[in-house]
Amino acid sequence: MKLKKTIYLISGLVIAVGLIAGVAKAAAYNKWSWLKGTYWIVPPTGIYSVYHIERDNSFVVTRGQTVFSITDYFNGYFTGSVVVKITETQVTSCQFVLGQVTPEGKVFMTMYNATTGAVNNYPIGNMVLKDDQWTMVNQMTSPAQGGTISHWAYMVQSKQGDASYEHLPFVNESIPNFLSSCPPGPMISNPLNLTP
Repeated sequence: MKLKKTIYLISGLVIAVGLIAGVAKAAAYNKWSWLKGTYWIVPPTGIYSVYHIERDNSFVVTRGQTVFSITDYFNGYFTGSVVVKITETQVTSCQFVLGQVTPEGKVFMTMYNATTGAVNNYPIGNMVLKDDQWTMVNQMTSPAQGGTISHWAYMVQSKQGDASYEHLPFVNESIPNFLSSCPPGPMISNPLNLTP
């Protein structure tokens, strides 16, 4: 009888440990779910990029602003709109992003033209805790008119009430106004209601 009770007790413990481990794994995939509904901007120190001009093989410094509006999150994936304005002419580039973020904070993204769906580039990054705030340290090189443009920055979160929310560095306009010239970011469709 004692042996049976011991076996039941051990079996119960094994099941409990398995359930706890399963919950911990699911929680790891949702570690970054708070990204949904956030805005990420380039701070003043990161507004600089370098163009490579193919015709004369030269490299030229320029500046601009990029805003990520993260619209959805599912199990380590996020989507959103990405709006970019570069140089004094501030021509707007509208993109959608599908990103992946691991529990360890490694980020890989695919940027799509918001109108055509064509792939623009594949930025990489890391979530880094800097001065007690999460930053998204992203870097990329992508085709540009007559060459390429390369950029990296400690992107920081901007919230309503922050000075940067009303006056973005370089473009000096609010986040809602900056985003208004592009379509809102897509949601992640889950028609089968899959649950991790």
